[in-house]
Amino acid sequence: MEAFTIFDKNNHLQPDFSKTEFETLHSWDLGWELLSVINIANSQDEDQALSRRFSPGQKALYFFWYLDGQVTNGGFVQFYWNGYRNYLPTIQNGLIIIGDTELVKLIHEADEKYVQKRELFTQQKRKNDWSPIYKQELFDEYDNRYYHIHDNTMALIEKYARANPEEFVRFK
Repeated sequence: MEAFTIFDKNNHLQPDFSKTEFETLHSWDLGWELLSVINIANSQDEDQALSRRFSPGQKALYFFWYLDGQVTNGGFVQFYWNGYRNYLPTIQNGLIIIGDTELVKLIHEADEKYVQKRELFTQQKRKNDWSPIYKQELFDEYDNRYYHIHDNTMALIEKYARANPEEFVRFK
């Protein structure tokens, strides 16, 4: 969604953060702490307005966390079932910013599979039953690949954050 690409620099959500904590936390721990201070939306509907206050790096972290939370809990089936597909362009833009071409490619492949099977999702949504989708194991390959590379994505987010701390926080 193009609306998620807007960054209002004059209204940047740049919370105070401990420089010591920033320097000592790593990987998922750092990611979680940087996310927790900006994760103030109460619903997906509030994401668009909130994301205008996010720098490109914050958007990369924030929207990657949606992908990761869905895929690690229920695979790509859950990601699509729960309506997160509308975030894909923003997720992909964030991944490009941090240099994660491998995950961009994987997401593209998984989305092509989703488009091929969209009617199955629609039918099963009407029945409120996603079990037949899981039984077909349509996304198992993508899920497995995701589990092997998502730590690398977080490492790239950390690298980006360390090179651009002002995009994430203001040191107190």
